[in-house]
Amino acid sequence: MNISLVFVAFVVSFLTIYMMHRFVKRPGVFLVFVLIIQFLSATVVIFSLLEDVFTIPEVELAVIVGGVLLPSLIVVYDHAIMIRKIRKTGIDIRLIESRKKNNTQQLDYLYFLENAELYGNEIEAPVVFKSLEISDGKLSKNIKKQLLTAGRLIKFHKLEAAASQYRLLFSIFPDSVYIAYNLGYLYCLTGKYRQACKTLRKAMFLVKNNARAKNNNSTTVPYDRLEALIDFNLGYAFYRLGKFEFAIKYFEKVLDIAPDLTAAYKNIARAYLALGLEDSAVTYLEKGRADAGDTLLRTVLGIIYYKKGETGKAYEVLDEVVVNEARRLEALKYKGKAALKEKMFEKAEGCFKKLIEFEPEEPLNYYHLALAQRELKRNHDALRTYQKGISVSPNNSMLLYNAATLLDEMGDKERAIHYLYRALEGDEQSEDVYNYLGVLLGRMGRYAEAVQVFDKGIKLYEKSYRLYFNRGVVLELSRRFEDAEYSFEKAYELNKRDQELIYHYAAVLIKLRRFDKALKIYKASLSSFPDDVELYYGLSTVYAHMGEKDLAVDLLRKVLEADPSYKTRILNDSSFKVLSRHEDFKSLTAS
Repeated sequence: MNISLVFVAFVVSFLTIYMMHRFVKRPGVFLVFVLIIQFLSATVVIFSLLEDVFTIPEVELAVIVGGVLLPSLIVVYDHAIMIRKIRKTGIDIRLIESRKKNNTQQLDYLYFLENAELYGNEIEAPVVFKSLEISDGKLSKNIKKQLLTAGRLIKFHKLEAAASQYRLLFSIFPDSVYIAYNLGYLYCLTGKYRQACKTLRKAMFLVKNNARAKNNNSTTVPYDRLEALIDFNLGYAFYRLGKFEFAIKYFEKVLDIAPDLTAAYKNIARAYLALGLEDSAVTYLEKGRADAGDTLLRTVLGIIYYKKGETGKAYEVLDEVVVNEARRLEALKYKGKAALKEKMFEKAEGCFKKLIEFEPEEPLNYYHLALAQRELKRNHDALRTYQKGISVSPNNSMLLYNAATLLDEMGDKERAIHYLYRALEGDEQSEDVYNYLGVLLGRMGRYAEAVQVFDKGIKLYEKSYRLYFNRGVVLELSRRFEDAEYSFEKAYELNKRDQELIYHYAAVLIKLRRFDKALKIYKASLSSFPDDVELYYGLSTVYAHMGEKDLAVDLLRKVLEADPSYKTRILNDSSFKVLSRHEDFKSLTAS
């Protein structure tokens, strides 16, 4: 089979289908000619393949020119026309949408940003007609009919048709501010934002230069209101075009005229949020709260306060939101979280119970509800909440882990271990689960099992000093000091500032009689923690074992001066038996 001819056949067939579709949409004499060539080319190439006919180069060249190149030029022309229309109308629709990055902040505010408000309506047809000066009676009657028709089209939401009517009227009356405004308003409604900006700027020019527009009477729109309407629509169009600084400028002009217009405050807040200026947005969102029915605004404002750590304000704002629809659940979630932060645990419990009614499949709702119940010391209720959540999401590691910690607190350690093992097999591997399970097994004396758990965790989290540290503690308890030293050494390499780790590590080195190494660690640690009495005590035991009795006694004196409670411990510590005949040690411990 001729592979190149198969490819040509495919391309010719595809372009033939495109040209047929184009002919149905836009028939023409030239397209008839192109279609005939397309059909001939497709017939030749397809039958050549089916009948296995050998084609000469001249025929193949004719097929490529007539069946591929000619229609390709038309496709390119159509694409160029489409791009020109997009740029002209301001509607930016891509054939392939670029993948958006998951910016968590933008995800939170996206639904708010996409719902910018458009204020006002079109100026009624009778008002527009009365503002026109038409001497010809027949023309006057026709224009009035056109205006009324446009009004009815707007009423029935046939906005494209209404915009076409007003385009025609604007071409006849280019100096009519009302027609210019109505056309710009319709462009905003139909998404033609660049044309809206152009037309509304013309309307603003006419307002400022038309003495008739300044003449307030019962039949015309007041000058200030008209200017505010035009500015608002200009701000809206610039916002939709992504020119947020211009949008803010025009919305602020609206506020100079109408300072109580909450829609302008809200749109300015949207523009600031789109620019990433949350602090500036908060000022306008607070003013927008004057609109008592806007739950969307309150949701966003509450989320911003929560993220800034102002949980009291977040709760106050979110408490105003009436949760009666699924898309307002975000407000209830953050209200519950804010209540937890503010230690209003009963309020938080109410929020998350309601959330479970709306979203029974969401594990986080069960987690937060149980957290509130634990804070209220209602552990049995919290355990039932965890179990209900686990029944809905049996592989959720977060719920299994937290249920295990609660069972451990309640003394049911075997069940806690069972849940922790299930958490390890769940949907999320967590260092905390390995650590908690290993420590719990160590506390129960199941040292070998605990070490196995830590080893599995270390394979996944090689840089976790906690896992190495707690593995060392378990090995120390099981008197495997050599292995414990290795674990403590690895943990110490990862974190030299954990004092508990330093105590255990040095104690194991002393038991292994590796005094030089222990001495080095104590001295290095004292440079970081010069007031740590326990480090001085440990260093004195090293000096005692090394036979440096005077140094050991001097350090013990310093320990007792800092904390006299160490005296009983010194007397009972076998490390200091070697000092029993030292005069200064006797006097130190005698009093």
